[in-house]
Amino acid sequence: MALDLGYLRYSLKARLIVGYVIILAIGGLVTSLVGSWIVSSTIMAQARRSVNQNLATARVLYESHLERARLAVDLAASGTTLAEYLARRERKTVLEHLGWLQKEVGFDFLSLAGPDGRVLARAAGPSEADDVTGISVVAAALRGRRLGSTEVLPAEVLARENPALLERARLALVETPRARPPSRAEETAGMVLVAAAPVRAADGRILGVLYGGILLNRNLELVDRIWEVIFKGDRFDGQEVGTVTLFLKDARIATTVRDAKGQRALGTLISAEVYDAVIGRGEAWRGRAFVVHDWYISAYEPIRNSNGEVVGILYVGLLEKAFTAVRDRVILSFFGIAGIGFLVIIGITYYEIHRITRPIGELVEATRKIAAGQFDQEVKVGTGEIGLLSASFNAMAKSLRQMRADLEEWGRTLEQKVKERTEALIAMQAQVAQSDRLASLGKLAAGVAHEINNPLGGILSLTALTLEDMKEDDPNRENLLEVIRQTERCRDIVARLLDFARQSVSHKELVDLNRVLEETLGLLTRQSLFFNIQVVKNLDPDLPPVKADRTQIQQVFMNILINAAQAMQERGTITVASRATADGAVEVSISDTGCGIPPDRIGRIFDPFYTTKQDSRGTGLGLSIAYGIVTSHRGSISVESEVGKGSTFRVTLPAASEVPEEVES
Repeated sequence: MALDLGYLRYSLKARLIVGYVIILAIGGLVTSLVGSWIVSSTIMAQARRSVNQNLATARVLYESHLERARLAVDLAASGTTLAEYLARRERKTVLEHLGWLQKEVGFDFLSLAGPDGRVLARAAGPSEADDVTGISVVAAALRGRRLGSTEVLPAEVLARENPALLERARLALVETPRARPPSRAEETAGMVLVAAAPVRAADGRILGVLYGGILLNRNLELVDRIWEVIFKGDRFDGQEVGTVTLFLKDARIATTVRDAKGQRALGTLISAEVYDAVIGRGEAWRGRAFVVHDWYISAYEPIRNSNGEVVGILYVGLLEKAFTAVRDRVILSFFGIAGIGFLVIIGITYYEIHRITRPIGELVEATRKIAAGQFDQEVKVGTGEIGLLSASFNAMAKSLRQMRADLEEWGRTLEQKVKERTEALIAMQAQVAQSDRLASLGKLAAGVAHEINNPLGGILSLTALTLEDMKEDDPNRENLLEVIRQTERCRDIVARLLDFARQSVSHKELVDLNRVLEETLGLLTRQSLFFNIQVVKNLDPDLPPVKADRTQIQQVFMNILINAAQAMQERGTITVASRATADGAVEVSISDTGCGIPPDRIGRIFDPFYTTKQDSRGTGLGLSIAYGIVTSHRGSISVESEVGKGSTFRVTLPAASEVPEEVES
């Protein structure tokens, strides 16, 4: 039976069309679903980003409001007017001036307290001499600080500052869906922007404190201003798109949120989920939240007082349904466009089938070369599945070339890392060599000292006996005296050698380095060597103790201080400072204004017998002994110097809390 070749060709084409349409339908459906999800995610993500930006803007506006109050108080306090009024005790004039300032700046209260923290005058309340140091910013101003912060003031404080504020602060709390049950029937305290600044006399004395506050309870002007700047009156379906709220703890004290009656939702409560995060844990909270009677894409941020405690919340939200409506319209439009495109593609599918089998030879040949290891091949990209395969092939070749480049770059990076590690190893080996050299010199010094000590004693004894038998007018008597002096000097050098070489057991205890420094300076400053030297002390009063041998550490400081005095030729300034470092150590620095040490000599100053002194006062052992003591305490000693300007020695010891028990024992 003869085959109908035309029928076979038609059947193949039909099957290809049907298969292509099925694939296209499935792909179109999946693409539409994924596209819808992407559109939805993009719109909602944009909404969340917008909320975050709006919250940042709201925080800036809020802080600027507080900063304006602080600057106003600061400028008024820093002028001469209030200081002159206080000096002359002109109470009436002070009250008039305070009243003018309060009206001009817009404070709800403005008061002046004396240096004892008691009120001298109030612009809007009774000028009772009550103590206001309980207001943290006032207490800070009495210590000389200029400060502005958000504080919660009880009803009795508000009543004293301005009786009219009591009614503004009082808010009846309203049970709110998804909120925790209210723990009180009403809120009587007030959240206030408070600023305070010291009023100083011409000589710098604090004559008093000027402080003022702006009550945020029912302060609709502030939230409306923030709302206007951020949202510019945007509405959706007759409802405001954006909302702004200030919370005192969990209660709305100023808000643009409306209740079911269209009134400001003052006194309503925050949802329990947000309360636990922001008030309970002090964290910012962002997400979908139920606000009074509707869902909002919201952002909440804690408001803290000057002590860092969470006293309130700043909130910005966007009406969720305003974005979901846009999302739904976009998704419907997306499906409509996809459907039209699907119908158009079906119409032209027939004309594209014959292009499915575009020349494959080029791709096959290139594939064979790739299999042979030639990765620099590229083929012309067509359409359809073959085109996709061609693009994948080119992407694969490009990826292989990129991998080769990455491997070469990695090799170069590895070489650099090896070089850096080698340099670090060389530095470590140099440090170990220095320690070994000092240890070897110590053993040698001990042997030499013991060998020299006995002959020196004999020389000193015999010379002294000879001197006793010699007449006072004997011309050789002065020579023998010089022999005794030089022998005693040799004995001192031998004693220092023994100190350097001796491995004595340290009696370590908790030591306050500030106290050791004070004691050492007390001993040295009484000597003539320090009569023309000014000692400047910058000691940290909160310095943690160290675990050390007090006597040995005092010897270290004494050697450094004596060297400093001699380097300045007994005239100049020595600065002694102490501080706690960030890595749990204690650092003492001793700086002088002496001649300094040349750079080519700094590396040798801790070597035994090496000295930079030109006269015979130095043996070159003081710093070597100090180095040995500090290193035996698991510390470090270093020097910075500039010729003609002076030197700074730094002694660093681990704090007692950082030393393990087995090391301390």
